[in-house]
Amino acid sequence: MVYAREVKGKAKSFGVSGLLWNSNVMMYDRETESLWSQVLNRAVAGPLSGTGLEKMGSTLTSWGKWKKKYPATRVATFNTGHRRDYSEDPYADYYQSRRSLFSRFFGGPGEEDKELVVGVEGEGFKKAYPLKLLRDKKKISDKVGDVELLLEYDTSTDSVTARVGGEERVVLIVYWFVWRSVHPATTRYGE
Repeated sequence: MVYAREVKGKAKSFGVSGLLWNSNVMMYDRETESLWSQVLNRAVAGPLSGTGLEKMGSTLTSWGKWKKKYPATRVATFNTGHRRDYSEDPYADYYQSRRSLFSRFFGGPGEEDKELVVGVEGEGFKKAYPLKLLRDKKKISDKVGDVELLLEYDTSTDSVTARVGGEERVVLIVYWFVWRSVHPATTRYGE
């Protein structure tokens, strides 16, 4: 998840708190130490509680696909001043596991806790679309009440575009257990 770091006209410096709220790691800003929900894109505790962040589009893709689409991309240095092997992902075992560690929600029949979903928000609704299904179909048309939804998957960048009522929206790609923990009244495509 990517956000603009300006809050009330001032740039903030964010870090990872190590705290969980509804199965999601909380960010904090170094200036006020407010805690921020990544899924809600707003502060949920501290002096800035209730203040929102502007969501920005992002993608989960391979370096090969990214480099092919954006060949002029440069990589930040591995010389960070910290002793860490950046060629290894410290969370690889967690990503490969099919179970969440701290969730109070468990998937139902045909669902996996750690299934990646595309979370879409509209006026009065939250809905989740299985990312694997969208990757397979490339396009999903849906309707929530009177609102038309269109999701499209771009295989060249692994990115998702969503239109809600004809308006493009930034979506979140997140584990199903996290989306449902934060949005317990959510619906899920196909239900």
